[in-house]
Amino acid sequence: MATKKYVWKFDLEEYLMTKDVKEDFAAKVKPIQTFYMADVARLISEERTEYRVDTIVNITKLVEEKIRQLVCGNNIVVTDNVQYSPAVSGLFLGKKGLVDPAKNKAVINMIGTAAMRAEADLVTLEFSGNVRDMGGAGFGLVKDVTTGKTDGTITPGGILDVSGVKIRSVNADGSGLGTLTLVNMADQTVAATITLLAINDPKRLMFNIPADLAEGSYQLTLETWFSTNSLQLKQSRTLVYAIPLVVGNPGGGGEDDRPVIE
Repeated sequence: MATKKYVWKFDLEEYLMTKDVKEDFAAKVKPIQTFYMADVARLISEERTEYRVDTIVNITKLVEEKIRQLVCGNNIVVTDNVQYSPAVSGLFLGKKGLVDPAKNKAVINMIGTAAMRAEADLVTLEFSGNVRDMGGAGFGLVKDVTTGKTDGTITPGGILDVSGVKIRSVNADGSGLGTLTLVNMADQTVAATITLLAINDPKRLMFNIPADLAEGSYQLTLETWFSTNSLQLKQSRTLVYAIPLVVGNPGGGGEDDRPVIE
């Protein structure tokens, strides 16, 4: 049997944490697409035709729900791919263990198992040849003004408040807007182009989320020529927010008419 092989293509991007070193770069992996549980179930069903898609999805949901309950009940849970462990974030001042809700929160640590690490060892890294010249620019945090959340969940028809550095959206001549889009991560198509900004500053953008934005995961992408208030770039710069922006629950279930395997 042939050994499985995987290839991860990556771009290089300036590593801004070491300001005194100008020649160090970080790799930015370029994922091919996003798969949800319904997609995974469909692929399994295509390989193993005796299993219905909705059966796989429903059983997996039950397993995932039970894992959440067990871990939040202060237990360690180990699956084939991930170990889940309860933990507490933040530091405590003194020895009284007084909880500061702003700093100390219940969190879940997730670590890949030996099986997952062994599969990752089969990956070959391949440089795309693309070096992103960010010039210190980048997104900081995206906030859904409607809910106040910064975890990537967004509300169609609501407002996004985006912070960052050198993120003003401008054209090559400094007038008008650059290209600010929400890209559907499932198929990499542009789901929405933002043509009106309530705030368009070097460190802050604010705009309305399209009311008809469908359930799914999206990537916030900005192509801009902005460098400083008095200087434009000779070539546009593309910034991508690292965290997917999610509408609803895009995991969804599938259906077919094959008999259930007990």
